[in-house]
Amino acid sequence: MMNSGPSTTRSQYLSIHIPKTAGVSIRNILKEHFGPGFVLHYWEITDAWGRVLGEVPSDAACVHGHYQTDQLTRKFPHAELITWVRDPVERVISSYHHRLRDPDPKHPVCHELHQKKLSLTDYAALPLVRNEMTRFFGSKKPKDFLFIGIVEEFEPSLRLMAQLLAIPAPSSRRDNVNPEKLSGCYQLDPAVRRAIMALNEQDADLYADCVRLNRYEKLERIA
Repeated sequence: MMNSGPSTTRSQYLSIHIPKTAGVSIRNILKEHFGPGFVLHYWEITDAWGRVLGEVPSDAACVHGHYQTDQLTRKFPHAELITWVRDPVERVISSYHHRLRDPDPKHPVCHELHQKKLSLTDYAALPLVRNEMTRFFGSKKPKDFLFIGIVEEFEPSLRLMAQLLAIPAPSSRRDNVNPEKLSGCYQLDPAVRRAIMALNEQDADLYADCVRLNRYEKLERIA
């Protein structure tokens, strides 16, 4: 079971942005709400205005970025954890197309993708691509998080996030989406979809657990 709603004291939040899980949209929503207390943690650590910081300030209100949960929970042991997850196959396909469309030379996976001109199935088999959501969770389990959003249930998850973080209900937004994606799911040969899912068994189990917790939390909030 997820933690109950925010306490009356000022909370700090660690927002773990697992790649291709609506993290850019969530980043923009959180930045708008937390303002000067918002910190980004990607290749560099920056403040809300993009200024590079030496480390995450101890009084940061919300830290959002591509970092494994354990990286910051040692420094912020009482921070509330939030993240979003996505169907493992859809996430891998989205990651593949994103890295084809917008290459990042700093990332070893992206470098290998373009250097070797990998197919989707070859890309999906790379060790750093497999079970990536599980690695971002680190030692934490879904029950350790205040909130876990489900990309496939974006609108209701967004409303639940606003309730649990006690922030104004944000307007719907979807940033950094694949402009060539024509429907809710990628069109894919069923055999390829099964093969990618088999490469991500840990993520499949994690995703199922997160969906159950998310739906249970929604029912609790309604009751």
